[in-house]
Amino acid sequence: MLHNALLPVLFVAPCFAQSLYDFNNLNGSDVYPYTLLDGQDNWSEQTYNSAKRCGVTATLGKDGTKCLRYQESGPSYGCDASRINDANWSYPSFSSSVRNAYFQADLQLGFWGGSFGLAYDTNNNGVIRGNEPNERGVRFNVGTQTNVQFQLIGANNIGVTVPLANLGTVAGGHWLRIRVIMDLAAAGTGGLGYVEVQNLTLGATSFTAVPGLQGVPLGLNPVAINATNPLLWNALWLHFEGATYGLDNVEIGRVGYARPYGTGCNGVAGPVDLTVQGAIANNATIQFVSGNHGAGRAGVLIIGISNTSYGSLNLPYLLDPLLGTSGCSLYASVEVTLAGTTSATVPATLMTPITLPAAAYGARVFTQHACFEAVPGGLSFSNGLILQLL
Repeated sequence: MLHNALLPVLFVAPCFAQSLYDFNNLNGSDVYPYTLLDGQDNWSEQTYNSAKRCGVTATLGKDGTKCLRYQESGPSYGCDASRINDANWSYPSFSSSVRNAYFQADLQLGFWGGSFGLAYDTNNNGVIRGNEPNERGVRFNVGTQTNVQFQLIGANNIGVTVPLANLGTVAGGHWLRIRVIMDLAAAGTGGLGYVEVQNLTLGATSFTAVPGLQGVPLGLNPVAINATNPLLWNALWLHFEGATYGLDNVEIGRVGYARPYGTGCNGVAGPVDLTVQGAIANNATIQFVSGNHGAGRAGVLIIGISNTSYGSLNLPYLLDPLLGTSGCSLYASVEVTLAGTTSATVPATLMTPITLPAAAYGARVFTQHACFEAVPGGLSFSNGLILQLL
């Protein structure tokens, strides 16, 4: 067993700041048609098929502060708006070493479709428009209209649509905090996206993963000279189609998460499933938890730097021929192991806590539980977990 003093060494990674844009420094008014967004703080806005414009309110955000609103109703009535990074406000560029990027925004739900995402001013004209090719990066689109629902759209303009019901209980006018987590180096650097939603109107206190929008291809190309290259993103872009849409509290940066892969084999009481409890953040204590074990049994948390190889072994590696187990595989390289003991009653739980060191920012490791119990080979193994730290 390796000493857990090695954990800070595994978790060393570069720093990356979060960036928030909340519209509170703009001029706003709650009197319709509100205060024109166009021209404020490097924002550029264009309306389609309507004289009514996208405006800045004074107190109509979900938190009682300024937000954007668009009030024209009907199909094909819309507005585009964009803001190119400048000295007054910008979000940090994503370097080639960044994997776990995210963006999120609070959006008030309308009918025909509200979109938001990151972009690149490919033609260097100072604006992003939906009708300009190769400028919009990854983005979401959501609306209660039957053909809109919820869409995650890649930088290659290929999207995945799921029913609005996949977000839970949602209705027009609700404020939704929508987060898109991006693994920029996944799928051969094409990237994968994962959408989470928090319904602010209904008082949700945490994000919930949206079924069907997990592991969505993002169509990235890190050597392109257009918006498919996330290293070039330098702008915010939004589009409101029809009335009642609002936008507030844009946030961009990096985020921690834990995602399962592989399948656990049986413990004494059934399949072993590894999950994480607690916030995945610096200096936080998280618990790795698996169940269906025998009572009072010794177990270990395996922590590794790879889920593809361990020495001369290719991962995942079927352990049955070597150990006599039944359906068990090794999913993580074994750089560190931390001991634990299962609870006293079957089906028992194995819990192993880790306090994430300050140097954990941005690191990625792979974990798995193993437990010594009365099953074939005397060992059970859980699924693996990708642990991406904030």
